Amino acid sequence: MDFFSAQDDARRKTRWLIVLFVLAILSLVVLTNLFIMLFVEYSNDYYVQNHTPMTFWQKFDWARFTAISLGVIVVVLAGSGIRTLSLRGGGKTVAEMMGGRLVSGNPRTPLERRLVNVVEEIAIASGTPVPQVYVMEHEPGINAFAAGYTTGDAVVAVTQGTLEKLNRAELQGVIAHEFSHIIHGDMRLNIRLIGLLFGILMVALIGRLLFRWGALGGSRNSKENNGIPLVVLGLGLIILGYVGVFFGNLIKAAVSRQREFLADASSVQFTRDPTGIAGALMKIGGDTQGAIINHPDAEELSHAYFGEGTRHMFTSLFATHPPLEQRIRKVLPSWDGQFLVPQKPDLAEIQKEEDAREQPRVTPQDMMMGGVILSSVLDNINQTEVPETVSVQEARRVLEYIPGELREAAEEPHGARALIYALILDEDHEVLEKQIWHLQDKADTGVAMLTEKHMKQVKKLAPKLRLTLVDLAMPALRQLSPQQYELFKENLQILIDMDGQVTAFEWALQRLILRHLEAHFKHRISHIGRYKHLSKLKDEIAIMLSYLAHHTHASKMDALHAFEAAARELKIEGMHLVNESDLRLEDLDTAMDKLAQLKPLLKPQLLKAAAACVEADGEVTALEMELLRAFSALLDCPLPPLPDPS
Repeated sequence: MDFFSAQDDARRKTRWLIVLFVLAILSLVVLTNLFIMLFVEYSNDYYVQNHTPMTFWQKFDWARFTAISLGVIVVVLAGSGIRTLSLRGGGKTVAEMMGGRLVSGNPRTPLERRLVNVVEEIAIASGTPVPQVYVMEHEPGINAFAAGYTTGDAVVAVTQGTLEKLNRAELQGVIAHEFSHIIHGDMRLNIRLIGLLFGILMVALIGRLLFRWGALGGSRNSKENNGIPLVVLGLGLIILGYVGVFFGNLIKAAVSRQREFLADASSVQFTRDPTGIAGALMKIGGDTQGAIINHPDAEELSHAYFGEGTRHMFTSLFATHPPLEQRIRKVLPSWDGQFLVPQKPDLAEIQKEEDAREQPRVTPQDMMMGGVILSSVLDNINQTEVPETVSVQEARRVLEYIPGELREAAEEPHGARALIYALILDEDHEVLEKQIWHLQDKADTGVAMLTEKHMKQVKKLAPKLRLTLVDLAMPALRQLSPQQYELFKENLQILIDMDGQVTAFEWALQRLILRHLEAHFKHRISHIGRYKHLSKLKDEIAIMLSYLAHHTHASKMDALHAFEAAARELKIEGMHLVNESDLRLEDLDTAMDKLAQLKPLLKPQLLKAAAACVEADGEVTALEMELLRAFSALLDCPLPPLPDPS
């Protein structure tokens, strides 16, 4: 299944999930009404003293039914809304709720250094910004999860047991599995599940509160037994609430199991190594701790884990993951049925291995950046599975071209800001001086100095590596305080404006950074799937393709030819090239925001049209590929870096 189909499938499953939960809530409404009717009937003196036979409908009170129904619905929706709002901070909030410690930029041990390196490699291979990484230090089981609403606020968290008991290939398999959940849209679904289940649980929590009040009232007035009605009412609501939770957990488990096979398959496609994820699953089966997570809130997030993280009385019903044996045989049919017992890691050997991986084997100047043919671009856009040109090995090779000093700077907030500033420093000496003076005066202490220190190396980077450097800096940029982030945004805008023009790269860089960081700092979430037809956004598509055509072709005639090539791909009538003088960046920003809300299955057509636009002159240069990747990211469609042509 390709990325776009998986996104569409996730949306379709979300709709069915909502339908199922609505049915569960309606059932809860009816059962609650029946219970309260019986409760009122047998606790009301009128019915006790007057035994006049009455039919069900004679006893039925529509006003009471409506009031109770609205009450139950309000309780469920309010509980769901409150819980979802409490997780509004995205992946960071979920990771900290589970006791995770941030290790991005500050790995304490060789095991954590290896984890950060693996996450960076998988992120580059998948074309997504590098997420923040957390470790659950007090969890000896082998498990992990990804959390967040978008790729911009995503995190990856692993248990201490995962670090200590898996080798590098197995760790890669687990992390690649979690990245599948990130790029296929499962994370948002997982958070919605948490909210919906908590909403249903609210009925039981209110029942528990009434039960306690009744018990206290009864103990204080034992002669009158004033607390008995509240005890009965509370007990009934507890039972009804937990019945709702029971069926809610059944729905959650069924949805989760379907997603795990896809994530396992995607892991193999990313790493090209089925023994990695298979080995991790075998060690879960052979370890005394298995994948169990001991945190008090473990059950709430059970559907998001790599392995079955909680124990259930009715395992086959509530299991959020398929059996280990099934998962292993899916990725490794030749498996002999034997589980593996984890061995103690050799920290010195791990440190030596990671140090060797971080040393660049070639200089950035040695990186040949020849043309890229259109078929390679389209293979990545219109994929039926992760294409052969994209792998962890290719991502590792890309990372090797980036000097270790820059990679180290990207891992901490001061250095990350300095690298972004360095990417947009002007070639003109007079403008450059103004930019440096501004940073010295306005930027946080030390950032201007680091910008000057790294700017020469940054300018030497091949164009293909510039967006990769931005991706590497993302975890550190998310560690900024809200005030630091606002200052960073303001300085970025001022530096871009100082030469009086905004280049295509400057626009793309700024938009990408804001796209990812606004999700983290402002909790802004795009509404994927709002627009169901390309023709509805004809004007926005024309603006996007016109900008692309003008900035990737030298003459107006070449730009027109490129635009027409793109229009033929889309087959939308009445779409015309916008004159370069009429293109405003504000209109382009608005257009991209709307286009990001297209249904997932429409986005491949738009990206194919964009690829046809830049390739209309016979090739796609590295700079054009960089711009195409930027547009892909703004559409929430990760496009990994392509390998160099042989």
